Amino acid sequence: MRDRHVVLRAVVLAVGLLLLAHPAAADPAGPTNYRSSVAAVDAPTDGVRAQVIGGDAFLVVRAEGAEVLVPGYDGEPYLWFAPDGTVSINDRSPARWLNDGRYGAQDVDVPATADSQAPPRWREVADDGIYAWHDHRIHYMAPTVPRTVDPDHAAEQRVFDWQVPIVVDGQPATIRGTLTWVPSPSPVVGIGTVLAAALVIALVTRTRRAWATPAVAAGGGVTLVAGAGLQWGLPPGAAGDATLIALPLAALGLAAVAAIARRCAPAGRWIIALAAVPLAVWGLLVASALVRPIVPGIFAPPVVRAAVILAFIAAGIAMAAPFAARRST
Repeated sequence: MRDRHVVLRAVVLAVGLLLLAHPAAADPAGPTNYRSSVAAVDAPTDGVRAQVIGGDAFLVVRAEGAEVLVPGYDGEPYLWFAPDGTVSINDRSPARWLNDGRYGAQDVDVPATADSQAPPRWREVADDGIYAWHDHRIHYMAPTVPRTVDPDHAAEQRVFDWQVPIVVDGQPATIRGTLTWVPSPSPVVGIGTVLAAALVIALVTRTRRAWATPAVAAGGGVTLVAGAGLQWGLPPGAAGDATLIALPLAALGLAAVAAIARRCAPAGRWIIALAAVPLAVWGLLVASALVRPIVPGIFAPPVVRAAVILAFIAAGIAMAAPFAARRST
């Protein structure tokens, strides 16, 4: 009965931590083959700067001491950067809703209250003159590869040049850039790392199941740092993914409970096995980093790939804990 209560508390802990993850307001950036870059901001002042973050996910505008209006796709007022740094969004702009999904109307429903001909309904979204948004003019609007791109070609390929019109201090201006396809890394690397991970899991689980809790703690710590790095320093408007934080926290919480309950066999072993779930889910959510050349965040792609492999290794060791043989020290 005691074992059952310990396992039940661990399950409640895991579920509670997972509930900390809230859905993002817009699609978060993920690993990709696309790089959208700003070539120039043709504006009458130097106080307006722009960049793209997350590969091709978010266009970021910084306005210092200038008034900037960004029109939506029908030419309606969409974003307003005031000279004092206040940034407001027009909730009646169809673009405000279409930009919640990467592929616009394919992903989201535009409410009936959105009308490009209606007077703007402004809502403040930032106060430091910086805002980011999905702009469908800077990325490819389909999940398939563009016809002009050969994915088997080893060199980067230009997809198209883009322009986003803006109005700066009452004068027309333009943000110009280019969308580029970047080839994927060799699949040999991904296959080799998966095989190496399987070998590590097999060796560890055949040696000592007591290694499961330290493995989960290490995997949880690394994935927590990597998950934070994937969304570190995002400006207002750029969506993060709280799940990438909640999942490692759930694994670490279960590892702590398992360490406390290590004498309550077999409860401790089943609790640490339960920790395999959030680690494996985290690895699956970020697994595309293994085959995509561009990974958002502050860490280089090899660092994130290593975190994915470690997540799967720790999950495999944890899952095998109840069945692994115990060797004497």
